[in-house]
Amino acid sequence: MALSYIIVPGFRITPGHIVIIPVLGIYLVINSYTRRKSNITGIKAKVICLVYYTLMFAAFIIMDLAYRERPVLWVPLALMVFPVLYIDRLHLYRVEETIAVCVYGFISYQEKGYVYFIWDMYMVIAAYVVSMIIGRIILGVRSKEGLALEEVRRFSQVDKLTNVLNKGALIAEIESYLKRRSDDSYCAMCIFDVDDFKQVNDGIGHTGGDALLEHIGELLLNSFRPTDIIGRFGGDEFVVFMPNMKELSLVEFRCRSLQMMLEDYRIEDYGPFTISIGAIVDNGDHCWEDMFQMADDALYKSKMSGKNRCSAWVVRKDLKLTKPGLVFLTTLDEENAQVLFAEESDRFDILACNDNDEAIGYVSQYHNEIKMVVIELNNESLMGSLAIRYIKEREIFNSIPVLAVVDTDEAIPLAKELGADRVLKTETPNEIFAITIKELSGV
Repeated sequence: MALSYIIVPGFRITPGHIVIIPVLGIYLVINSYTRRKSNITGIKAKVICLVYYTLMFAAFIIMDLAYRERPVLWVPLALMVFPVLYIDRLHLYRVEETIAVCVYGFISYQEKGYVYFIWDMYMVIAAYVVSMIIGRIILGVRSKEGLALEEVRRFSQVDKLTNVLNKGALIAEIESYLKRRSDDSYCAMCIFDVDDFKQVNDGIGHTGGDALLEHIGELLLNSFRPTDIIGRFGGDEFVVFMPNMKELSLVEFRCRSLQMMLEDYRIEDYGPFTISIGAIVDNGDHCWEDMFQMADDALYKSKMSGKNRCSAWVVRKDLKLTKPGLVFLTTLDEENAQVLFAEESDRFDILACNDNDEAIGYVSQYHNEIKMVVIELNNESLMGSLAIRYIKEREIFNSIPVLAVVDTDEAIPLAKELGADRVLKTETPNEIFAITIKELSGV
């Protein structure tokens, strides 16, 4: 304080010097509050900052008006520093500082003589122009920094070899979409797994294997929509997530087209290369983990069916099973299947289906609630054989008991070879069916 009297002739303590003390106190309170609250929204933060800077500006006005026969000093400095301290859009800077200039001009006209008022307005308007230039420069620099940071962030999300998203970014993008997803919207998920990739690496080396993965990444980016989320899940496995996709036939078409293009690719006369695909179309509001598991179940069917296949099915909204589930694969329509199992409907919710994919889809979707699978095995159409084999080879499903129903004695060895837990003929009495189902299911 004593130094002020020496440096500034005629210095005296004014209300403005006193007002600045509580303003600084408010700053400390706001700073402490914002450090403790990590969830302050952008609008709330903007309001807090504007209130504080308004109080600070008022204090500067009081300090300048304490010397009525001296040109303005603190207000022009506040105007020029404002764009440095407070981040906003340039047109909002103009509005905020125009209001500040008008307020000070009105007060200066009322409190100071005309000569000093003109002088003050000259200084304030000059400071306003300089502040706009400073604001433009600072926003330009911050914009470039923001773009650079966004580029770094985007680069960190991309798999360097294949140019698709890496696993972390892939999952984050899918989860972000599913949080915004409406209840009635469809989406699809496809899992791609290169067949015999170890043999590829052994045959043409890791450099050739990398070239193959890079080519697959390029095919995926060219084969699917710009809005689709494409990523490398790990190793030779890729995932494509398709928002707002309900046509299973279109999903299968894109997948099979990619398979055909990959077969034409060669690396030093080594090839052809093949890829197995599992895909689902979902409208059941499932989380990404459940969708991935069901698509992986479809992929397993493709691998089991001989590789270079595409297995796909639609996943419906979860049924509210009030009783243990029983999957019944039969040539009968759903109504007749329900009639056939009318006696069992007191103990089970019957999930009737007419083909292997539908049966496997039910097992995939409801395996935690299914107590048993009954499969009508048809030698001529091979209906049921793939479903039995799949359930018994897939580790997470092989504990589900399978009852095979056959027409002829010749089909019994086939059913047992496929892994059925019990085999009955179609003419077996209903009482035997009921006892067998009870024994196998434990219900």
